[in-house]
Amino acid sequence: MSPDAPPRWAPPLTLGLALAGAAVAAYLTAEHYTSALTLACPNTGTVNCAKVTTSAQAVFLGVPVAVLGLLWFLVLLPLMTGRVWRSPRRGLVRLRVVGTALGIPAVLYLVYAELFEVRAVCLWCTAVHALAVLLFAAVVLAEALRPVADPQVTDQRRHV
Repeated sequence: MSPDAPPRWAPPLTLGLALAGAAVAAYLTAEHYTSALTLACPNTGTVNCAKVTTSAQAVFLGVPVAVLGLLWFLVLLPLMTGRVWRSPRRGLVRLRVVGTALGIPAVLYLVYAELFEVRAVCLWCTAVHALAVLLFAAVVLAEALRPVADPQVTDQRRHV
């Protein structure tokens, strides 16, 4: 095992979070294109998935936010594999950190929209938001805990 390898828990945890996020986002995407009334979620009161997923805020530039979330998780999936985590290429580390960080402003806006514009909460959307934040946190923590490699060894590995 390489001295600059990520923590052992990082690849399976982040891959699992990305897969779970993609699965929930896929469910929300399917519901968007079929009928939001079949969401396994209450549709009255404060918790109202149908109200959230059919609101004006559920679409960005003509694209359902569920589709954007699904694409985001799918793009990140390869970056969460063990092979990519173990790669010495610093560009992949930056891409993984920046890629997951890009989800945070989206989550903040969507939570704001749910609470203050739509005035309803979607439990499935909340699950996606939580998975996105956990994925970002896991990536940042894993990178913070990664041992610092000897620069000469890292440079030699890059050119192999």
